[in-house]
Amino acid sequence: MLKKIFSRFKKDPSGFMKRALYTFLIEPVKYIRWNDYDAQKYWRDRFSKYGLSLKGSGDQRLSEQENKIMYAEAAKVFTALCQKVTIDFRSASVLEIGCGTGFYTQLLHNLGVKNYTGVDITDVIFTELKKRFHGFRFIKKDITSDKIKGKFDLIVMIDVIEHIVKEDKLSSSMENVKNSLSDNGIFILGPIQNTSKRQHFHVRYWSLEDIAPKFPGYVFGELMPFPGGYILIIKKDRFN
Repeated sequence: MLKKIFSRFKKDPSGFMKRALYTFLIEPVKYIRWNDYDAQKYWRDRFSKYGLSLKGSGDQRLSEQENKIMYAEAAKVFTALCQKVTIDFRSASVLEIGCGTGFYTQLLHNLGVKNYTGVDITDVIFTELKKRFHGFRFIKKDITSDKIKGKFDLIVMIDVIEHIVKEDKLSSSMENVKNSLSDNGIFILGPIQNTSKRQHFHVRYWSLEDIAPKFPGYVFGELMPFPGGYILIIKKDRFN
């Protein structure tokens, strides 16, 4: 990790210092609210700044090309995981929580998904997403507080959980997911970490030990290595 940081500094010392100043001094002042942060404002501003660039949903410290490499690896793992589940993507009702720039929306579209609903805490990019994905629905909602209508055979929540920084909001978002899963529904979640800790004002690492108690009676798949941690399947038992 230190080697990567030094490499970024060596490549562009001035840019590195400017990014560090903004990330660790300016951003916290703008967005921190007690032990939480204004997630809606933070992501609205971030997607307004980067648009469809992967830096909006990815790592803004990295270049666009570096983000593309990271996302390409994530796509391989996600697609391989989806191919393991017994689900007909062409007929399944699918909910994506945190659709962002539409990266995983595209992967789901490639898998043949037709009945798709994407929710995000900001609607900044919805106009572009609706142009790209005709027939897909995009709705502005905060998964930690807003109820989701309907039942879904597949719920995907990638690169969202680490931006929920409070325990009560994690609990409410997981309740929201459970209430939205159809019988035998499948929930794909990531990244999960080995260790639970607060990393930055808008980043909180959650471990399997944090997640598992919120899904009593559900079936957990194996943790698969994934950029930034692990990804897994949580399956609803129809007798729950």
